[in-house]
Amino acid sequence: MSWPHVDYDTDLWMRIPNSWAGTPWKGPKEWGRYMSDAWWGDTDLEPTRKDVKGLAATLRACAERFPESHPGFDVYLHLPDPRVMPLPVYVASVEADGEREETLRALVTTDDTALVEKPIVEDFTTEALGTGLRSLRYTQTAGDRTIVAGVRYAWRHEAAGCDVVVIVAAPDPRRVLGAMDDIDAFVGWISVRADG
Repeated sequence: MSWPHVDYDTDLWMRIPNSWAGTPWKGPKEWGRYMSDAWWGDTDLEPTRKDVKGLAATLRACAERFPESHPGFDVYLHLPDPRVMPLPVYVASVEADGEREETLRALVTTDDTALVEKPIVEDFTTEALGTGLRSLRYTQTAGDRTIVAGVRYAWRHEAAGCDVVVIVAAPDPRRVLGAMDDIDAFVGWISVRADG
């Protein structure tokens, strides 16, 4: 089965490595430090040592925790400004199974008991993947009843025999909604090779 490739904008996005083997970093701590230095260095801002260390610690925590939310997915972080919280975007492909429309609808909505209201589902087209579905959904956590905003995308790639899935969610609806244009552009860069 083929795996999605994302030709993403490195001024807005970074990818958390799936494995530290073969990378220049020993693990999340070193990666976080390196990416913090790079992100602050690419701005016109004058960060303090505390700013740089703070982002490094945040990125380390992201690298340690976010991959556990959706195992087997690639994790990208939306970070247009080093002063905001990184927003995780999960990308994967799953083996195509079942009728296209029904399967894609299930991938973007799911029967989530925590849904606050019915998700808004609409067609979403990219040049590389064609027409799929995008949903905007709100759920509520069980404990403190925090509202979590989420966006899901799904496409069927017939030639590769897979469904491409993108998941975004955060307990800050303004952060998710404010990033929608960038997320839509990001998924527009996703492609899948039919030969794997």
